[in-house]
Amino acid sequence: MDELNKRVVEVMEHFSSSKSDFAIKLGIGLPTIAHIFSGRNKPGVDILQKILLTYPTVNATWLMIGKGEITITEKASIDIENELIRINSLVENLNTFNNNTSEVIAYHKLFLDELRHISELDVLLTNSQIDLTKTQLELRGELSILKSKVLK
Repeated sequence: MDELNKRVVEVMEHFSSSKSDFAIKLGIGLPTIAHIFSGRNKPGVDILQKILLTYPTVNATWLMIGKGEITITEKASIDIENELIRINSLVENLNTFNNNTSEVIAYHKLFLDELRHISELDVLLTNSQIDLTKTQLELRGELSILKSKVLK
């Protein structure tokens, strides 16, 4: 008998079923089961799927290739209440993050406005310095003219 066929027999024995009960639970005919058990036929994908659907604790890897244990360990039950609390906490953290992000963006906009204003003031100051330098030069010129007139 093929190893795959032996694993199908092991599933039936593990769940304490007779051949006829096993066939009924899988929704297949008793002759099909008899042929698999005798080794005449290998179980097809449809039979393997029915086994996995009928017996959800059967380890699919074990059934297909013989690796691992016949059954998978039952998954730890999820504490819904704790999971909801954790999810709500994550949502609150996201909301806080979004609020903080909005505040940072608002401050960033204010900062950019202030930088633009400072830049405008810098241009005004530079222009004022240029005008002051021009005025100083003009005054020096006028002073020179006045000195030359006074000295004559």
